[in-house]
Amino acid sequence: MTGSIASPPGFRVVDKDPEAIRFPLMEQPVVGFLLAIIAGLLNAWSLATTQTFATVQSGNVVSGGYYLVTGDWQRFSVAMLSVLFFGLGSALCGVLITTTWRHKKSFTAPVLFILTGLLALLAVLAFIGQVDSILIAWGVSFAAGAQGNAFHKDHGMLYGAVAVTFVVQMAFNFLAQSFFEKKGINGEPNLRWAGFFFLVILGFAGGGAVGVLANYLFDGASIALAALITLGIGIAAVRTQASNLRADPTPGGTFA
Repeated sequence: MTGSIASPPGFRVVDKDPEAIRFPLMEQPVVGFLLAIIAGLLNAWSLATTQTFATVQSGNVVSGGYYLVTGDWQRFSVAMLSVLFFGLGSALCGVLITTTWRHKKSFTAPVLFILTGLLALLAVLAFIGQVDSILIAWGVSFAAGAQGNAFHKDHGMLYGAVAVTFVVQMAFNFLAQSFFEKKGINGEPNLRWAGFFFLVILGFAGGGAVGVLANYLFDGASIALAALITLGIGIAAVRTQASNLRADPTPGGTFA
């Protein structure tokens, strides 16, 4: 018995020693924390500059409905196009993922390096100030969509790398379960699972806070910082692949 009260949809319950389960780099809690920081950094810029969310599309959809009813067509179009560009980023990333998988190659490093280049370009454009900030915001949403599609698992569990609602839900879910049963998914303690998700929440909030402070230095600083973190993860992914760490075969899994 695993001791888990309820297994969330899409999660596998495994009666094994958690130390025997090897997860790819992109599913490690520290990487989930860093991805959340990146999301917070991106939102810090887009929310302050264009009053839209770079990653949290539920916020754009709800605000879009509000602007529609109030007749604020400019803000309505900005919010809705943010959703569209986020979707396009996810779709094109999906094409890249499918193509690399068919060739039995890892998509992890290519996606990370492409995102690094895109975010660096957007940071430069924001700093120069010669491009409409709304266009830059749509570019940031595009990048966020790609990140969210490519990396959305933590220790084999689905989670929101670019949106925090589901993360909050699961953090408190596992915290509550820990009062009744010690062990949960994969034989790991429910309290540990709660810690994984609370760490991601901390990343979102911390990224947002640091992003606000960074943008006082120069416009687009938070985007530049997001690019640097993405580059660092990409370099780590290349080194991890070189060590032949196994890939996660489950849907949405990654090499390295």
